[in-house]
Amino acid sequence: MPQTANYRLNILLENKNDVVIASALELPSYRVEAATRELALQSLTQLLATHLKDAEIIPVEINVSQAAISENPWIKYAGFFKDDPYFAEIALSIRAERESNDDSEVDPSLYMLE
Repeated sequence: MPQTANYRLNILLENKNDVVIASALELPSYRVEAATRELALQSLTQLLATHLKDAEIIPVEINVSQAAISENPWIKYAGFFKDDPYFAEIALSIRAERESNDDSEVDPSLYMLE
């Protein structure tokens, strides 16, 4: 007698152009389109049941040596400006410029021209 298992999947439902698109987030290649939400769920559930009836899900743990994990190349610059008295002022200026609602262009005369 074959064993049965229940798999819990997350289904994404999208309404696009009078069609409901259903796809499984864990298996994004499985996707169906239907006229209603109920039909989309039913069709996707049937498709996934057919696909997974002979499948087995096995959790695997992979041991990665510490030598294989590379260090972030930017870490050597962490704290580089901690004693710079002007850095906080510059950072505040940059943040204010990023958060401003000013959509104007930067003055081209500020660019270094060759």
